[in-house]
Parts: sequence; structure tokens; C-alpha cells
Amino acid sequence: MNQLTFKPNANKQENEEMRKAFTKRLSEKLREIRKNKGLKQEELSELAGLDESYVGHLERGVYSPTAFVMWKISQALNVPVSELLDF
Repeated sequence: MNQLTFKPNANKQENEEMRKAFTKRLSEKLREIRKNKGLKQEELSELAGLDESYVGHLERGVYSPTAFVMWKISQALNVPVSELLDF
């Protein structure tokens, strides 16, 4: 995947585009890791203590997770948080 480009002086529209691109990459990475671990969304949600529909929303890029949710997911997947952000 191409690296995301940070624009420190971005206007409102550019910030929204960066946020959407970041969320899309994060959702793709989360799905990839979950599938590589052989887990279904339901199993991940149980392991992470999250609602199954919330995990689905995260994987579709509908929601952006908080740092705490990312930590819970990383613990459930047995990977460092940094791996979720390695895209």
C-alpha cells in the first residue's frame, strides 16, 4: 500500500480526506490481521469485549476506533498496537 501523506497545514477538506484515507487503511489492516489469525468477526468481538456489529463497522471503515479500542483489539489478536497501524 502507498504511504499516507500528512499535510500539516491542511485545510478542512484535506483533513477530512486524510481522516477517511487513514480510517480506510486501518479498517483494511484490521480485517487482514483478523483473517490471518483465522478468526471470524464474532470471535474477535468476544475476545476483545466489543459488540460484533461494532467490529463490523470498524472493518468497513464506518467508525474510527479510540486508542483504548485499538489496544483491546490488539490484545485479542495478540499483536502489538503498532501492527494495526503498520500500513
